[in-house]
Amino acid sequence: MSRQHMRLTVSIVAFVLLAAIFAAPLLAAASSPVAVAIYAAFSWACHQRPERCWHLAGYPLAVCMRCLGIYAGALAGSLLGLRFSRRLLLLSLGLLGTEWVAEVLGWVSPPAMTRVVFGFLAGCLLVSVLAGEQGGGGFRTLWVREEVKP
Repeated sequence: MSRQHMRLTVSIVAFVLLAAIFAAPLLAAASSPVAVAIYAAFSWACHQRPERCWHLAGYPLAVCMRCLGIYAGALAGSLLGLRFSRRLLLLSLGLLGTEWVAEVLGWVSPPAMTRVVFGFLAGCLLVSVLAGEQGGGGFRTLWVREEVKP
């Protein structure tokens, strides 16, 4: 599979996951049993604590703010075509991990936007690994054809 196809696939998967995250509370408000399945599907990866989730239609999103940032970052990163950079990836994961550890140890309770932004940065860069983008950083948009090297 070419890089272009891989990025398109990752973009579609990230979009579908984000759509499901936002659909869950709307479906719950409509008393749809599908909402339960969506919440259950995301429960393996997220604690889903209501106080750490944004709410829509009176129900929490299917993931917490941090995880929402990761999923949104994955979509943005796949659309932007970020090239893999070990330093940037380690920096973003370091920020995310430090914020999480500080919260778990009770040192600080980070504001909501801190959780979202650190998750977003990590998601943007993690997707570069999945999409197979190699290089020293930079961008390759999904809509620009890559040159074929002989």
